[in-house]
Amino acid sequence: MSTSLPSSPNLEFEKKRAKELLSAWRAGDAAAIARVRVHAAHLAESASPRLADAQHVIARERGFESWPTLKAHIEAARPLDAQVDHFLGAIRDQSLAVARRVLTERPEVAHANIHAAAAAADDVALARLLEADAALATAPDAAGWPPLVYACWSGFHSVSPALAASSLRCAQRLLDAGADANSATPVPKGEDGALLSALYRASESNNIAIVRLLLERGAKPDDGESVYHAAQHGHLECLDLLLAFHADISSRHPHWRNTPLYFLAGHADDERGQAAWLKGMRWLLEHGADPNVTSSEPRETPLHKIVTQPRTLAALDALLEHGADVNIARGDGRAPYALAVRAGNEAAAGKLREQGAHTDAVSFLDQLLGACARGDRAEALRLAASQPAWTSALGKEDRGALANAIWRDRIDAVRLFVELGFDLSWEADWGGSPLHHAAWLGKPAFVRLLIEAGAPVNMRDSQFASSPIAWASHGSTNCRSADDDYCAVVEALLDAGASWEAAVNKWGEPPFNTASKRVAARLRERAFGPAG
Repeated sequence: MSTSLPSSPNLEFEKKRAKELLSAWRAGDAAAIARVRVHAAHLAESASPRLADAQHVIARERGFESWPTLKAHIEAARPLDAQVDHFLGAIRDQSLAVARRVLTERPEVAHANIHAAAAAADDVALARLLEADAALATAPDAAGWPPLVYACWSGFHSVSPALAASSLRCAQRLLDAGADANSATPVPKGEDGALLSALYRASESNNIAIVRLLLERGAKPDDGESVYHAAQHGHLECLDLLLAFHADISSRHPHWRNTPLYFLAGHADDERGQAAWLKGMRWLLEHGADPNVTSSEPRETPLHKIVTQPRTLAALDALLEHGADVNIARGDGRAPYALAVRAGNEAAAGKLREQGAHTDAVSFLDQLLGACARGDRAEALRLAASQPAWTSALGKEDRGALANAIWRDRIDAVRLFVELGFDLSWEADWGGSPLHHAAWLGKPAFVRLLIEAGAPVNMRDSQFASSPIAWASHGSTNCRSADDDYCAVVEALLDAGASWEAAVNKWGEPPFNTASKRVAARLRERAFGPAG
């Protein structure tokens, strides 16, 4: 069965051959098993062959050592226009390693058009293209990105000082030719929000020289993104520049209505004081950001948010050291101390008491939910028995307590919430049932526990109108890189009856489109798809 690749190889065709081999192999087809035995004898007797195993055999039949080697060979043989699309897609996805590999294999990609030249930080190619047609400086590509945004977003400036200098020259040439320093692109499909500016792109990628250049050429430092994300990644030199050009570091985002400090307080772990976002938070506080400005509909301060997270004690200290008001009430009247108790965050509650927090406004539900969050079964059962109708008093935020326990990796708390009768169809105030959140986070043990407890497997959430298996698919590319866990989650959901119809979101997008390659492959292996 060994054959060499055709002169114009097609990766999709090779993938199809692998799937056909896998299907025959699983069915016990003698010819298929013989092919496996010839090229991968160690796999021939496998009781549960995987798609990766079949792909390995296909690669060996084609004369390659492995599937990745075969794939790389086919990708390198693609036409130039396909290579350019692949390269620019890698830049948009911030996959610098992929983009560098494309250029190594096909250096001519950098000269193909002005967008590729800007992304590759090839100022010589870019200058030649602009000399031929200066209008190219503002021309968007098929993705809607002008060359300047590619220059700002590309990570090639981090490869070497020479490329950093060339990256800056690219941006200078584009601006000199008429590019707008406030150029922007829409947010990704399915996300609501403002445009993403070139300055944000440069700040996010930590291209300090281009950040300075854009600001000098009139870029608005208060674009609602640059300060937030420079702080999130601990890009302190970028923050220095933004402040030097009068960025407002205390006010609310014009669209999201949150301050930079409140945005940072949404992180769940400060890594014992070493997290990049905490460095950004400290910088903001040290440069005068007001920790008592409220955000969003709840009218919360960063302190209200941070005390609900058990692994952010260093961030809590930073806020307290810089004047956070321990008794400030948010919109519903709750103070930070009550929220710390409700979250079961005893360490945070202790710090607040030391700073003079009032402790007399803790409600019955605060105490009960806090006992559950801590996994204190005896106390939770005692409190629940004292007020049997307590579930009727739960508000939408209260109903998210179980989802919060999943995010905090407290399976003992989840068991306790289930035992006390939490409705597993309740959504958190930011959307999604507990099973949606366990699936998004890629937590197989939590998913199995919730399924066994009767969680609705095909419930559509109120925000994206899709089921937990769709959340798992999206999480495999946007939450964590943990394909083993996400595949286990997908298997558990499929075994429990996950349906295709419920998995397609409100934009008509199937889970294959948002899943990692391996998770998508697992879905296809399980024949997950529309009826018929």
